[in-house]
Amino acid sequence: MEDTKIATPVDVIVIAVVLITGVLLAFLILPSLSRPRRLPLPMVCLTNLKGLGTAMAIYANDYDGRLPQMPGEGPWARDLGFSFDLPAPDFTMGGDQAQTARTITASWYLLVREVDVSPKQFVCRMSGQTPFEGKNPAGLHITEMWDFGRDPYQHVSYSLHNPYGKYPANEGRPSGFAVAADMNPWFRSGDIVAPGLGVSAPQIISLDDEATWKLGNSWMHPLQKSKGRTEGPGDGQNVVFADGHAEFVRTSNCGIGKDNIYTFQSREDNPNEQDIQGGSIPTGRTAENDAKAEDDSFLAI
Repeated sequence: MEDTKIATPVDVIVIAVVLITGVLLAFLILPSLSRPRRLPLPMVCLTNLKGLGTAMAIYANDYDGRLPQMPGEGPWARDLGFSFDLPAPDFTMGGDQAQTARTITASWYLLVREVDVSPKQFVCRMSGQTPFEGKNPAGLHITEMWDFGRDPYQHVSYSLHNPYGKYPANEGRPSGFAVAADMNPWFRSGDIVAPGLGVSAPQIISLDDEATWKLGNSWMHPLQKSKGRTEGPGDGQNVVFADGHAEFVRTSNCGIGKDNIYTFQSREDNPNEQDIQGGSIPTGRTAENDAKAEDDSFLAI
C-alpha cells in the first residue's frame, strides 16, 4: 500500500507564489504582444525606399527598361510648367506641353499614376512633410494627376537620380549605382541651399578632413537626435540601388567607385578621387549641374 503525501503549508505557499507570478507575467507581456510594433524611423524610410525601388522595377518592365521620367523634352525645373491636374497634357512633338518645365517630383509621381504606389510611401515621418491627399480643382482621381499638388516639396522626402540629364538611369545600370535615397542635403523644400558656415552642414566631403564626411549626409536622420536635439549633420542615409536592394549607409560616398550620390563629379575627363568622392554641389537646375558620367549618381529633387 502506497503512502499518501499530504501537502504542507510550505508547499501550498510555493504553488501560490508560482501561480501569482505567472498571472503577473501574463498581465505584463500580453498587452505588449497585442500592441502593433512601430519600426524605428530610419527603418521606415528604408522600407519606403525598398518599396519604391520595387515599383521602379515594375515601371521599367512596362517602359522598355526606363526608370520614371516625366514625358516631354522640357528642362529640369523647380516648378512644373503646367497645372498638376491638367487632364490631358500634350507631350507630342510640337504639343503644348512638349517643352514645358519638368520637376523631379513629377517623375516620382509616375509611380502613383502607373504602379498605384501610395503617396504615403514618399514621406518620412521625421521630415515634417505630409502625404499628398489628392485634392485638386479639376476633381481628378489621384492616378490621373501629374505631380504631388501645387507644392510637391511638402509631400516628397526622397531624392531621385536626375531623370532629365545627360545620363538618365535605366534598369541596365550596375548593381552599385544609387537610384534614390533620403533627401539630398543640398535641397530644402525644393530650394537649393548653400554650404554651411564653419562646421555646419551641409559640406562637401574632403578626403583630407574626416570631420567633413558626416556633413555631407542627408539631414533626415540627424546625429543629434540621441542627444536631445532635432537637427544637424545626418547619421547616414537610406539608399536604394539599381539591383533593387536598399541599405542604410553612413556616408554619402557610397556609389560606384565611392561616388558621392548627392553631388556630381567635378569634371568629366580623368576625375581624381576628390572629384568623385567629394564632387561639386548643385547651384541651379541647369545642364551644368548634372552627372558627368554613366556611373555618376546625382540624386536630386
